[in-house]
Amino acid sequence: MVTIDWIIVASYCVLALVLGALLSKRASGGVEDYFLSGRSLPWWLAGTSMVATSFASDTPLLVTGWVRKRGIWGNWEWWGLGVSTIFAVFFFSKLWRRAGVVTEVELTELRYSGRPAAALRGFKALYIGILFNCYAMGAWVMTGIVKVMGVTTGWSKELSLVVVVSISLTYSVLAGLWGVVATDFIQFIIAVGGAIVLAVYALREVGGFGALVDQLSGTGKLDFMPPGPASGDPFLLSPMAWFLGMFLIQWWAWKNTDGGGIIIQRMAASKDEKEATYSTLWYNIAHYALRSWPWIIVGLASLVILKDADFGATVDHERAYPLMIMKLLPAGVRGLLIASFFAAFMSTADTHMNWGASYVLNDFYRRFIRRDAGERHYVTMSRVISALIMAGAVVAAYLTDSIARAFTFILTVTAGIGVVNLARWFWWRVNAWSEIAVMAASVAAVLLQASVADWPGLPVRIGGDYALRNLLLTPTYMVVATGIVWVPVTLLTPPESDATLIEFYRRVRPPGPGWTRIRRLAPEVPPPENLWSSIVLWLVGCVMVFGLTLGIGQALVGNRPLGLGAVAVSLGLLAWIISRVRREFAVPSPVPNRRSDAVRSSGDDS
Repeated sequence: MVTIDWIIVASYCVLALVLGALLSKRASGGVEDYFLSGRSLPWWLAGTSMVATSFASDTPLLVTGWVRKRGIWGNWEWWGLGVSTIFAVFFFSKLWRRAGVVTEVELTELRYSGRPAAALRGFKALYIGILFNCYAMGAWVMTGIVKVMGVTTGWSKELSLVVVVSISLTYSVLAGLWGVVATDFIQFIIAVGGAIVLAVYALREVGGFGALVDQLSGTGKLDFMPPGPASGDPFLLSPMAWFLGMFLIQWWAWKNTDGGGIIIQRMAASKDEKEATYSTLWYNIAHYALRSWPWIIVGLASLVILKDADFGATVDHERAYPLMIMKLLPAGVRGLLIASFFAAFMSTADTHMNWGASYVLNDFYRRFIRRDAGERHYVTMSRVISALIMAGAVVAAYLTDSIARAFTFILTVTAGIGVVNLARWFWWRVNAWSEIAVMAASVAAVLLQASVADWPGLPVRIGGDYALRNLLLTPTYMVVATGIVWVPVTLLTPPESDATLIEFYRRVRPPGPGWTRIRRLAPEVPPPENLWSSIVLWLVGCVMVFGLTLGIGQALVGNRPLGLGAVAVSLGLLAWIISRVRREFAVPSPVPNRRSDAVRSSGDDS
C-alpha cells in the first residue's frame, strides 16, 4: 500500500461519515424512521440494500476458498439457498409488508397470544438480536475484513478491527436505516466494481478466458455440477448427495426460509407490497446471477497464479483473494480494491447493527422494560444498543478463524427451525409452543449429534479428503429430531384463540388450505392470492435465476452457445414474471397496510 492507495481508502471512509451525518436528522423522527426508513423505500433501493448487505468482506474470500478446494460447483452451498429466497419473492414479500411489523420477532405477538407469545418474543429478541447476530457479524464479516487487512496492509487483528469498526459504527448509529440503505447503494457499486477490476487483471495475467480454461481442464475445477461418489464410496458420502441435500431439504429447513430478518426488514421498509415484491426479485437476480462470477473467475485464476509459497507457512485458501490483490494490482487500483472491501464490510456491519438493535429495542426493551417513553428516548437507546452489538461482534471475531466453518455451523444449528417458520404462515394450528419446542429441540439435537452420534455430521469425501459436511444427512437428522418434538407439542397444547387467528388473517390474508377454518369465520375478508399461481411463479423464478446464473458461467468458461441460450431463455422468463406481477398489482390491495402496534394490549400477557 502506497500513498495514493491510502488516499483512496480515506476518501471513501470520509464519504460514508458525511452521508451518516447528513441523514442523522432524518433518522431521528422515531423508531420506524430509524429502523424502517419511514416505510418509504422504493424497490431498487431496498433490493440493492439487500444485495449489498449480503455482500460482506468475507464473501469473496469464502467463494474463493470454495472454488480453490472444490471448483465452481462448490458454490451450490450458497446458490442452493436461492430456492428459499426466490420462494420469499412470491409468497412472503407481500405477507410481511401486510403484517406491518417493525421486526420479524414482532410477528410473534401478532400470530400468537398470551404469556407464551410474550415470552417467545422476548427470548427471540435477545437470542437472535444479540447472540446469533453478534456471532454472525463477528465470525463472517469481521473475520473477512481482518484477513484482507492483514494481507494487504500488514495490520494486526486488533488495529484492523479498531479502524473499520469505528468508521462503520459512527455513520450507522447516526443515520439508522436511512444511512444504511443510502451507503449500501454506493457501497454496492464500489464493491462490485472492485471485484470486476480484480477479475480483469486476473484474466490478463493468465492470458484470457481461453487460456484459463485450457490450464484448468481435467482438474474438475470447471465443473458446474458436483461429482458422484468416488470408487468404493457410498453415495451418501458423495458431493452429489450434498448437492441433493441442499435442494431437497436444506432450503426449507433453515431458519431464513420465510425471508430472514435482514431481508424482512427491507420488505417491511418498502413503500408497499408491489415494491417489496420487486425489491426481493431484484435481490435474487443480482445476488446469485450477477455477483458470483467476478469472484469465481478470481478464484479459478488464483489456482494458476498462486503457489503454496505465496501463502506462507500455512495454505489458507480464504487468503487467496487478498493475495491476488497484492500480487496483481498496481498502486491506486490496489487502493480501490481495499476501499471496496471497506464498502463490503460496512454494508453488512451497519445492517447487522441496525437490524439487531431493532430486535432488542422493539421486542425487548420497549415491550418489557420501558413501554411508555417518547420516540426520542427510543432512538437514543437504539443507538446505544447498536454500539453494544458491535462490541459483541468484536468478541466473536476474536474467537473465529474460519469463515467457512462458521457458515456451515449456522446452516447446521438452524436446520429444522425453518419448518415451523413456514408452517405458521400456512397452518392455523401452529401456536407459540410450536416455536418454543422447535428452538429447544434444535439446540438439544446439535448437542446430541456432537456428543453421541457422529453420523449426521459425516463429511463428504473429495479427492481423498473429507471436506464437506453432509447436507443430506445433517438436515434430515435435524428435521426429524426437531419434528418428533414440535409436532406432538403443537397437537397436545391448546390452539391460539379464534380472535387472535381471525385478526392475523384479516391483516395478512395468508393463502392455502391450512386457513380454511379461519377463512370461514371471517367471510367479510377478501380472499388471498391463489396459492397455485404463486407456486408456478416460484418454480419459473427458480428456473430463471439459476438459468441466468449458470448461463453466464457457461458463456464465460464453459459452452458459450449453451450459456448464451440459457441467458436468453432466462431473460424471457423474467419478462413473463414481471408481466404477471404487474397484472397482480394492477388491482389495489383490498386490505390497507397498517402501522405496526409496537406493544399489544396489556391483556395479552396477563
